[in-house]
Amino acid sequence: MFMADIAGVRVLCTGDYSREEDCHLCAAEIPQFSPDICIIESTYGVQLHQPRNVRFTDVIHSTISQGGCVLIPAFALGRTQELLLILDEYWSNHPELHNIPIYYASPLAKRCMAVYQTYINSMNERIRNQFENSNPFDFKHISPLKSIENFNDVGPSVVMASPSGLQSGLSRQLFEIWNVGKNHHQ
Repeated sequence: MFMADIAGVRVLCTGDYSREEDCHLCAAEIPQFSPDICIIESTYGVQLHQPRNVRFTDVIHSTISQGGCVLIPAFALGRTQELLLILDEYWSNHPELHNIPIYYASPLAKRCMAVYQTYINSMNERIRNQFENSNPFDFKHISPLKSIENFNDVGPSVVMASPSGLQSGLSRQLFEIWNVGKNHHQ
């Protein structure tokens, strides 16, 4: 969020924000001023959702348990880091999944991890506390994937790849390869 004063008119502008803390970011704070104009992204507005980590991990676990592969087309920044944290923690708590690989395929996402690590004090308390012992963005169960040629596509797996729109890149390549199978959840 940022506020600009334009000729005495206070304008508050936000991106996508949440008043609820997620896996790594703090909840958005209510500004200590009253703006004259608000420009707010409201993708979900005031909708209440089931906790996304439960829905997310249930679908993934079910798919790989049936021998399928999961493709998660994702942006490089934002929810990707949250989803990677959720997956890594879920795999840590489920030893039966340790032989199922998880990959993220986005050079930009890898660079974004460095930004998250640099600004660890902007993360929520849980992540800051975890960072005192180990880097929460140094995943134990997730490996980077540089190209389709480096991907050993045998058996169930989870791949988070950019771009999110499936228009090109590794997400599109995997979608086309996997789309011929019926046990895959795209």
